[in-house]
Amino acid sequence: MNIFQSVLYKDCQNRKNEEKMSKPNDKPWISPRAKREIKSWILIILIALGIKQTIVASYHVPTGSMENTIMTGDFLFGNNFIYGSRTPDWIGIPYTRIGFKVPWFRLPSIKKPEQGDVVIFKFPLDQHVHYVKRCIAGPGQTIEVKHKQVFVDDVEFPNPEHSKFTRPTTYSEYWENYQIFPKGSGNEDNFGPVYVPKEGDTLRLGEYPTQLLKNVVELANHSFYVQDGKLVIDEIPRDYYVVEQDHYFMMGDNRDNSYDSRFWGFVPYNLVVGRAIIVWLSINKEMPLYRFPKIVRWNRFGKIIS
Repeated sequence: MNIFQSVLYKDCQNRKNEEKMSKPNDKPWISPRAKREIKSWILIILIALGIKQTIVASYHVPTGSMENTIMTGDFLFGNNFIYGSRTPDWIGIPYTRIGFKVPWFRLPSIKKPEQGDVVIFKFPLDQHVHYVKRCIAGPGQTIEVKHKQVFVDDVEFPNPEHSKFTRPTTYSEYWENYQIFPKGSGNEDNFGPVYVPKEGDTLRLGEYPTQLLKNVVELANHSFYVQDGKLVIDEIPRDYYVVEQDHYFMMGDNRDNSYDSRFWGFVPYNLVVGRAIIVWLSINKEMPLYRFPKIVRWNRFGKIIS
């Protein structure tokens, strides 16, 4: 074999090898049809999550703090866009606390929470948990409770149509419940007066209760303490604090059995999620499962929350 034949032979062999390599011997591990199905499901899930986060979401109510407006075991839909939809501020494994915080923003709102609205919000003391309460007083208003009757700016706030009082007696106005916030504000039945801060307010030490001032500052994610008669915010001494957002005072309609703003303080606007609108399912948890369908409160289906 001469040199020319040798080169030609090697070239032919290389071509054959390339052809073998270009033809896969094994089938792909996933078919094109399966790929399309997976992409479709991913898209559906993303759309569903987007709707849940920004438009409407389902919430379960495990306690009776809003009875009889909302019953224990109610499942309700919340309008998440009326107060301005929030983008997710936490990403993690659902139904766990494994995850991390992410930057978030709020879309423009149709309106802000108003007095009497039934509001869904992140619980200020544990933002993994959602609460639902009635907005009793808004930014710039003053709330006071006298013998169980609520007054806002010295005007009687009518009890909601389905509100509930489980305790027939009224605590004396002279008795201090030290679980009430801030301390020294009275008790569940005789509370305040307390001013609800609005965005732009200037709060000064000595003019506004220290515990409430601390509550407002820390809800804005700042550190706070008092030293030598001055506010120290984020380690900087200050004479005053300018409120960065509106705040709200929330209470349950079950006034004698509600853990609300009387015990833990204000709800800032950045924790407001949405407005409760309608009950889509209600389960009577006091009944055993074998009593189905009687465990379902059929008369609450489609109940408008107001």
